[in-house]
Amino acid sequence: MSKVLIVDDHAFIRRGVRGILQDFPEWEISGEADNGEDAVRLARELKPEIILMDVSMPGITGLEATKRIRTADRSVKIILLTLHDSQELVRSAFLLGANGYLLKADAERELIRALTIVMGDGTYVSPKIDAEFVKKLLAAGE
Repeated sequence: MSKVLIVDDHAFIRRGVRGILQDFPEWEISGEADNGEDAVRLARELKPEIILMDVSMPGITGLEATKRIRTADRSVKIILLTLHDSQELVRSAFLLGANGYLLKADAERELIRALTIVMGDGTYVSPKIDAEFVKKLLAAGE
């Protein structure tokens, strides 16, 4: 069973993610946060294996939280969950240490697939994101 931390400033989204995961016993929700500061703190305290994190939140963004969490713990997996599909945000996400980039529009059908790929040490990108762009980005960063 893999422990998941859900981070989004909208309770509706957190409930939706929780609702999807409740049918899959291999995913245990270890906690929830509604901002980046709490995400960083809970990542340290709860030691989840994987974090689903919104990009746009008040206070520190999901990108900044990803950077801070990644600096403290290289082993935790992070999937950014967002409405934004710009190449610049995708680039920033992976350069800061994200393992996946899931568009909220794809989340209902892709969430379990994204979690499974990332937990298997893969890189996940939503179907609407240019996967070749991400492959080149990751290859350049190695």
